[in-house]
This record gives sequence, C-alpha cells and structure tokens, in this order.
Amino acid sequence: MYSKLKVHMAILAAFALTMAARPAMGQETPAHGGEKSATITIAGQVITLERAIDLVLRNNLTLKSAKYNVIMSDSDFERFNGKFAPSLNLEGGYANQKSPPTGMSAFTGDRQYQYDATASISKLFSSGTTISAGVKEVFFDANDPGIPAFGIDKEPAYHKPSLFVSLQQELLRNAFGRGDRLQKEMLNSAAQMQRAAIINELSGLVVSTLVDYWTITVQKSAVENARLELEAARQVRGILAQNARFGLGELYDLNQYNALVASSEARLEAATQRHREAVRKLVRTMNMPVDTKVEGVTDLVDALPALDEDAAVKTAFEKRVDYRNARLMLENADRELGYHKNNALPSLVLSMGLNTLGQDENYSPAMRDTASAKYPSWEARAKFTYPLDDREIRVNLRNAELRRRQAGIDLEKTRLEVRDDVLNSLEQVRLLHSTLGKARTARAESELYYQRLLARFRQGKVTAVNIKLALDTLTQARQGELEALVQYNVALLQFDLARNEIFDRYNVDVEKYIRVDKE
Repeated sequence: MYSKLKVHMAILAAFALTMAARPAMGQETPAHGGEKSATITIAGQVITLERAIDLVLRNNLTLKSAKYNVIMSDSDFERFNGKFAPSLNLEGGYANQKSPPTGMSAFTGDRQYQYDATASISKLFSSGTTISAGVKEVFFDANDPGIPAFGIDKEPAYHKPSLFVSLQQELLRNAFGRGDRLQKEMLNSAAQMQRAAIINELSGLVVSTLVDYWTITVQKSAVENARLELEAARQVRGILAQNARFGLGELYDLNQYNALVASSEARLEAATQRHREAVRKLVRTMNMPVDTKVEGVTDLVDALPALDEDAAVKTAFEKRVDYRNARLMLENADRELGYHKNNALPSLVLSMGLNTLGQDENYSPAMRDTASAKYPSWEARAKFTYPLDDREIRVNLRNAELRRRQAGIDLEKTRLEVRDDVLNSLEQVRLLHSTLGKARTARAESELYYQRLLARFRQGKVTAVNIKLALDTLTQARQGELEALVQYNVALLQFDLARNEIFDRYNVDVEKYIRVDKE
C-alpha cells in the first residue's frame, strides 16, 4: 500500500522542482483540515477537493470492478460455514437373496425379499457434535411355504419401521470443535486482510486525485508566473527602446531584452499547455465528458497543524493497515499452531444411538408401536485412532511453529517501520513549513528589491544588467516559494498516510464506495 502512495508523492515532489513560482504575496490559503475549502469550477459546477475525490471514487472503472472482490473476499469463510448447515438424507434399497437348499428350506423357503427406505436430517455443530435423526422402514418377505398338513401357516410378510437419533462427538482431535473454530477464525482474518487490500485501492485513488487536483494549482501558478515574467521583460524592454530613441542606451541591451521577451513568451505558451494537460487529466480521472471546461484555481495548504508525536504514533498503530495486518498474521500464526497441535492428537470418537422399533404385518400398527417406544434400544461405541508414523502431521506442526516465529519478527519489524514513518514525516512537516516561511520571505524581499531597482533604472541610475540579475533572482524566488509550498503539502499528505488518516482528513466514507448494490 504505502509503496504505491510514496510513488505518487515522489512524482508530485519531482514535478514541483520544474514549476515556476507562485506569483503573489498575501494570498489566503486554507488551514490543514479544510478551514477554507479551495475550489475549481468545472462546467458550471463548483468542485471542491472533497467533491473531486467523491467523483473519482464513484466513477473510477477499476474501483467499480474491484468492489466485487469485496463480496468475494469472504468466499472461503462462507464455504467453511457451509459445513455446519443441516442436510436432508434419503436412502433406499432392495435386496433379493436365494439361499442354498437345506433341510429347513421346506419350512422357511429358499428366497427372501427386502425393501428399505430411510429419511433423516443431520447437522454438524460448532462444538464438533454431529446429531442425526430420522425414520427407517423395512419391508421383509420370504417364500415361506408353511406346512398345511400340520396346520402351520405361511409366515406373512411384515413391516419393521424404526425411529432413531444418534450423536457423535470427538473427544481429542478437534475436541468439541476446537480445530474448526481455529480454522474459522483464520479464514475470517484472511477475509479481513483481503478486504483491506481492496480498501487500499481507495487510498491510491484519493492520492491520485490529490496529485491531479494540486497539479492544476501548480500549473496555474506557473502560467501566472510566466505571464508576470513576460510583463516585466516587456516593461524593461519598453524603457530600453525609449532610451535608445534618445541615444541614452546601448542597442545590445535592447537586443538582450528582445531575446528575453521571446523566451518568456515561449515559456508562457508551454506553461499554458501544461495547464490544459493537467485539466484534461483531472477531468479524465473523474470520468467526466472530455469537453468539460475548467475554471478557477485552488490554493494549497500553508498552515501548520497541531503536531503531537505520541498521539500520532498511537493513531498509526490503531489505523495503519500494514500494522493491523501484521498483528492479524501473528494471531493467525498462533491459531494455525494451535490447530496443528490439536490435529496431532489421536482421535477418540464417542457415538451414542437410540432406536424405537415396531413390527407388524400392516404398516400402521407397526408404526404405532414404534412411536410409542414400546421396543426401545440404545448403544454406545468408542473408536480410538492413533497414527503410528504420520510425517505430514509432524511437518505441518514444525512449519506452523516456524511461521509463528516469523510472524512475530515481521510484527516487530512493522512496528518499528510505522513508528519511524510517523516520526520522520512529522519532522519533515516541521522542516518544510519552516522552509516555506523562509522561501516566502525570500520572494517578498526579492520583489521589493526588484521594484526599487526598477525605479532607479527608470532614473538611469542602474544598468539593464542589474535589472536582468534582479529579475532572475525574483523568478528563482517565486519558483522556490512554489516548490516549498508543494513540498510542504506533500509532507502533510505523507504525515496523513503515515497515520492512515487520509480517509478521515478528506471525509471519505469507505463503506459507501465499496458497497455493491443489489441488482
């Protein structure tokens, strides 16, 4: 996450080094946090920075696609929960058996027929308990011939229904569902981390919008600076031309300023083109019509916010996604270790069952006997299983222990990185705010010097060379002020990123943008 954001910041900072300076003194700028909101007018709409961010997050096609990943991020978790859903089980069969002839065949027959059908509902609980309940019907018939000579009638076919309930419980491995609960918690944490990865895309888009929005400001200032430089060059050239007509100056001075005017005109044209490109970039980022017109200019932040090192570090530990994910990784490593320790235990399964039986030639009387529990039966069983040489279990347990140690190291590493990021960015804010103040003082003094020197030039007391040097100094001072202003705003943004407060700073409701409405 933060590597992407730092790339954006590096691009903006590098870009600032190529810009001309902000032109005027005494312009109001909003304090950090939006005490005064700067705006751009686009196609008659007032676009604040917050509004620009909203448009980008609403209209960005990449985000629209990524939103569906939020829904799918909990797929493994939901699939796991599916194992606890109740199930309906239906089973039926038919058996036809012919036995070898024996002496008893004359009395019992040598062929048997059986039909059976079972319907049951079973459910696995989070306690590791499996409960099943249902009804079973068996219809049995044999070709018993009977012995009429002795008055022995044929054995009739009969129904044998039963009601049953059974319980199965693991007492060691996955005892009372401990292993399942650990798996569930691991999958839930994994879903949270996947969700965080999607939200990080929002952060990147917010930063991109800030870069595009500020770029318009920077480029507009560059245009204005180029215009002022051109006006100053034309003004001095006019004085030199007038002096030349009266034989009071040298023609090479006029030639020099003719060249300076031409180069200033070229810089103005180039600055104007870069401003148009910046406008088109923001319009494209907001996914607005390509012919949208942009008017106005924004002011960058110049006020120094309240800076509390301890509070900033605490906020970062609470909100930084990388630190939260590192903690989740450690927690998951603990759960995984616990899971594999539990999985290394032998299996001891206790089973209990209760049945009620009935039997009659007719189904209804047989079922009445079954329902009345006239003929109950129950059983209890235990099954113990111990693998004598399960290498997979040993390897999984060893790897889980190593991943636990690794996660602990990674968490400590991330903790130190987060703290350093916050403290470094805070110090950078203080430093660049001081630099901005000095740059403004330098620009103001340069303007005053130039104006006073220009007055003496009109009086013929200084040469055109002196004016040229003063104008170059003023241009550099203006450029230095703008560079300092942009770099200061970059530092503020990096400070916000270091604490993961960029969403709060610009009033971004994350859930609003990642929610997918039902279609």
